[in-house]
Amino acid sequence: MGLDCFVPRNDNSATIGVKMNLIELAIKGGWIMAVLFILSIISVSLFIERWLVTRKALKIEEKTYIEILRLIDKNKAGEAADICKLSDSPICKILKQGLKYADTDMNLAQETIEQTASQFIKSLEKNITTISTFAAIAPLIGFLGTVTGMIRVFQKLDETAGTAVMQELAGGIWEALTTTVAGLIVGILCIIFHNHLVSKIEAIAFTIDEKITQVTVHLRRIQK
Repeated sequence: MGLDCFVPRNDNSATIGVKMNLIELAIKGGWIMAVLFILSIISVSLFIERWLVTRKALKIEEKTYIEILRLIDKNKAGEAADICKLSDSPICKILKQGLKYADTDMNLAQETIEQTASQFIKSLEKNITTISTFAAIAPLIGFLGTVTGMIRVFQKLDETAGTAVMQELAGGIWEALTTTVAGLIVGILCIIFHNHLVSKIEAIAFTIDEKITQVTVHLRRIQK
């Protein structure tokens, strides 16, 4: 038994081989792969940006919120609005817009809070449609690559009067298969991104609506 049996094997060559195979695979996919790659980069960027925004939107400072309700009950809506100015919580920013009118026009205060909340939820949906669009068109772009790849195959067969060998047809077949798989992968990822963001936005909308309803009840109580 030689000493080389005890030398640990280096898997770097295998890793490099896999990377090279992926690069070669992408190149064989043609220009369609470049389009799908751009779509995937944009989708991931939009998802991360929206994920960070929605994560911040879920921030609720319960102690501050309870203090706001307490001040409203004491007919001190102006002080409650001042507390909202000191908070970075989205719900406080929404309440701030309406509470500043509470001392003069209670109905205007409630309407302003509801409108501000609606605008805030709508702002969270920014770029969601773009991700949804990518989810729909990515598989279609992949299928487009399938069609163009098969056209190349049949074109080659026509040029050679049906005598082309498999090696000559491999380029078109590679393009057809690679772009289909890539398009489906990008489409599936975009669907996952879209559904995750939509579920988070729905949760945020429910939470904000619940908080606003409580504030409205307290405002109407002191209005009586």
